[in-house]
Amino acid sequence: MSRLNELIQILSKPAVNERYAHAKATKTCKICEGPATRFRDTLSSYEYAISAICQNCQDIYFYNCSPSEEAFSSP
Repeated sequence: MSRLNELIQILSKPAVNERYAHAKATKTCKICEGPATRFRDTLSSYEYAISAICQNCQDIYFYNCSPSEEAFSSP
């Protein structure tokens, strides 16, 4: 299954969508429920503001790559 199809399946679950408000209030991810306090760039931060999806999950589902600490290192 492609990452996009997997993401659609996950976001189709009522429990995931019900976590949105809680995720935003506690700065966590509505998918993995992990912390959502560090973002690679402004665009990723904006994406969290819209979707409540953390950087790690954005990397996995949007960019099809494994999350890593290197994503947060300064150039």
